[in-house]
Amino acid sequence: MTSGIDATADGALEDIAYLSRSANRVGVLDALATGAHTRRELMTATDVSRTTLGRILNEFAERGWAERTTDGDYVATPTGEHVVREFLPSVEAMDAIRSLDGAVAWLPTEELSIGLHHFGDATVRRSDPNAPVEPGRRLAELLRDASTFATLTYFSPPLAVGRVMREGVVHGELSAEHVLAGGLVGYLRERPDDPPGWREYVDAGARVYRYDGHIPCNLFVVDETVLVPNDRAHTKHPGVAIETENETVRSWAHGLIETYRADAQRVDAETFA
Repeated sequence: MTSGIDATADGALEDIAYLSRSANRVGVLDALATGAHTRRELMTATDVSRTTLGRILNEFAERGWAERTTDGDYVATPTGEHVVREFLPSVEAMDAIRSLDGAVAWLPTEELSIGLHHFGDATVRRSDPNAPVEPGRRLAELLRDASTFATLTYFSPPLAVGRVMREGVVHGELSAEHVLAGGLVGYLRERPDDPPGWREYVDAGARVYRYDGHIPCNLFVVDETVLVPNDRAHTKHPGVAIETENETVRSWAHGLIETYRADAQRVDAETFA
């Protein structure tokens, strides 16, 4: 059986192992990639001792990752720059996977066009047996002060969230756009009085679209905050949502919502009559 990595990649794996075994090496190469530094500047920037720094610089020179300038400073070669630029996102992605733990399963793998390292600062909001309304509480909390709300979902909003949605749109304080699964639209049509009161909600300016295909995940974007709820209640990692304000994640979320909206049909208030 062959692995996904060709046998000729042994050298690359050795380079990865060499760099990953030492945070000092990563730090020095990262610093060198920003421009030329004296040894003293590198020691200050990386908190690496003179002896260790000298050894690392010699090793980098042997690998073709760093060189001395005509002024006697040290700088990364183009190869060294590429090495650290490719390496750091991988480290950050692994850190994000460790931080997210089982919550990483909530992300739509086939639709995830950005690296996992962008979720490095995300918060996993865990469920609490003593606070069963926590999912709705957090979303409602964000919506109370929000000016924009965009969703891709097959979830019906909890009552508390629906009330805040209605209040914001009716009072002209919230711009809302929803791409809903076709089955969810049918479900809501049978419950027109459930908050936010979908007929009045749409009449007040909320934009609602019906998507009749498969929706891969639930996404909520409230101003600058992205929430990816756990829709896998049967897993060993119960939780509420992944929450992040990362700009790249937010751009991805808006783009995914727009992609499904483009293939959806806008519905009017009479749909919920």
